[in-house]
Amino acid sequence: MTIKLKVRYLLLTFIVGVLLSNCTKAYIPKDNESQLSPAITATDTIKYQSHISVLISNNCIGCHGGSNPQGSLSLENYNQVRNSTENGTLIQRINDASDPMPPSGLLTNQTRSLFDRWVQNGYLEN
Repeated sequence: MTIKLKVRYLLLTFIVGVLLSNCTKAYIPKDNESQLSPAITATDTIKYQSHISVLISNNCIGCHGGSNPQGSLSLENYNQVRNSTENGTLIQRINDASDPMPPSGLLTNQTRSLFDRWVQNGYLEN
């Protein structure tokens, strides 16, 4: 293998590695495992700062943050997440089994239901 070919191979390997590492690789537990604090109950009021921002950080921000978010959808702050929930497709995409967000697979039912409860609670921030 010539040096020129080796350099091309290394460069291609590096580029593929960077592209594959851009999206989140968060662990997504099975439905019977909890991603939530045991302190969250069915009657708790779900708020962005306490509950939703952690889920966004762990599952979305790897692809939907920074200066060039995928799909031109930034989810870095309350206003962006609320807008995507109210006027976009955030809830639909996290519930879409055929094309889930995050791409690694559906979040647990319990985790996805927190988004629904946040909407029902009126998009509370704090």
